[in-house]
Amino acid sequence: MSILRHILYFSIVLAAFFSTENAHAQVVCPPGAETKLAGVCVASNTGLSETGLSQILTTFVSWLAFTFGSIAIIILIVCGFQYLFAGGDDSQAENAKSCMKWAVVGIIVVGLSWTVVRTLAWLMFGLPPLW
Repeated sequence: MSILRHILYFSIVLAAFFSTENAHAQVVCPPGAETKLAGVCVASNTGLSETGLSQILTTFVSWLAFTFGSIAIIILIVCGFQYLFAGGDDSQAENAKSCMKWAVVGIIVVGLSWTVVRTLAWLMFGLPPLW
């Protein structure tokens, strides 16, 4: 019953949102503004980016890959120092080796995720390829 109620509410909101084309009162916008949905006047130059969503998401994923890749490289360096300063203690050396192994796995995962996202963006949206 709750799902039906949500569907009903959603359909009412959609009907109200898209029924402004048949509205009786005409909205007069000031010069330099254009009418949008629901009769709201919005300035034509909002200062927002003209960049598409695909480019924004690709840039965001590239930024995340750079950030997490940098963190993984820093962790790899720290684990290398732990291994270097283990001083013959086998448990510390094993911990450092395990840490280095997972840091390398993290670097590989980040690199593959960035490559997959860039390749999909190239194939689906025509964004510049990796090379």
